[in-house]
Amino acid sequence: MIYFSSVKILLEKIRNTRLKGLLFTSLGHFINDGESFLVPVVVAALVAQRGILPLDVTLMYLAFYLSSAVLSVYIGNVADRTGHPGPLIAVGLAIVSFGFLGFYASGTYSNGSLLISALVLSAFLAGLGGAFFHPLSATILQSAFEDKSRGKALGINGAVGSIGRALYPSLLFLIAVFVPVFYSVAILAIIGLVAALLIWIGLKTVQTTDKQPIEARIKLREVLTKGIIVLTIVAFVRSFAVIGINSWIPTFISIQKNTGITNVLGITLTIMYASAIIGQPLFGVLVDKFDKRLILGISSVGSALSIVGYLFTTGISEIVFLSLFGFFAFSAFPLVFALSRDYATLGGSSLANALVWGLGVTGGGAVGPAVTGLIVANDYSNLTLAFEVMATVTLVSAIMTVLIPKARKSTKVPLFH
Repeated sequence: MIYFSSVKILLEKIRNTRLKGLLFTSLGHFINDGESFLVPVVVAALVAQRGILPLDVTLMYLAFYLSSAVLSVYIGNVADRTGHPGPLIAVGLAIVSFGFLGFYASGTYSNGSLLISALVLSAFLAGLGGAFFHPLSATILQSAFEDKSRGKALGINGAVGSIGRALYPSLLFLIAVFVPVFYSVAILAIIGLVAALLIWIGLKTVQTTDKQPIEARIKLREVLTKGIIVLTIVAFVRSFAVIGINSWIPTFISIQKNTGITNVLGITLTIMYASAIIGQPLFGVLVDKFDKRLILGISSVGSALSIVGYLFTTGISEIVFLSLFGFFAFSAFPLVFALSRDYATLGGSSLANALVWGLGVTGGGAVGPAVTGLIVANDYSNLTLAFEVMATVTLVSAIMTVLIPKARKSTKVPLFH
């Protein structure tokens, strides 16, 4: 108890600076993306150890991604009304972690129809919690940093999220050396709950100036600028394809590449996700210097070509292509939010972010894995065909970036009072 009090005092003494916002949102990004991108690995483990069918997998993904997409807009609206996004980030991370505890309990103790029902409910919880982080953390960083450095800050924050994505698969299997794999899931969930508590303490006093008085609160139709609408559509199509691939990659590797549920799977996924540790800050720098729409289009083309290369190569070449897929595919955070800030109306940053990320990125991510599941049907060997289809859609999203209007010059909005 004394130790906890000391940590709490230390965290609260960090002054209300940009560093505070970047530090705690980065911790949140590490945990949020680490857990969220671990869901496909948990699914692969369930396929291998519990024999769940492609239809069951599709139901889990629908519950996971749809719950996040639906709630994102509401969360963004609440954040704009209160001006206190920090505690909501902590709440979201806690809910994700409870979803992972559900994966542990259902994967360990449930059978038959109860197993599938429990897994779908757990996926729903994990997705629900995942709705909080990205739009809220982006609001904090967008408000804290001016236009010339905003992309860089989002890129750094995104890179920490990429570290979480990269480490969690290997960490899961490292812990599984000592305990069963679903116990590893529970341990990571507990770590998430501890991090949520730290973030609650660290960000509870953070207040953005996007908070509006009751008579000035922005309405949804005012947030729906042409830029936000088109960006949301492009983000939807891009995410439809990218997440449609990514959500099934662990299953593809374990079955089609014959790794099984072993450390080889964890290391392979770590290599894929680790490339985004470099990619996110690099793309963040590029959007500060060049046309954001062009950079978004390039990232989509790179994603499509690299996954096709992965499908038709072996050995070192397939690892290189998979790493390139991670490099290009997981650049959405700095790219999308750098653009959304340019189109957001004053007082509606969180709501605009929630529309672009919740309906666009997460909404597309909800539909994509389901369509992949439909193509797979009851034969996992159809994953190759499904990935080819999704690569084509990714190229379409790259072409669609020309429809995004030219961004206005945005101005800095101070973060703290």
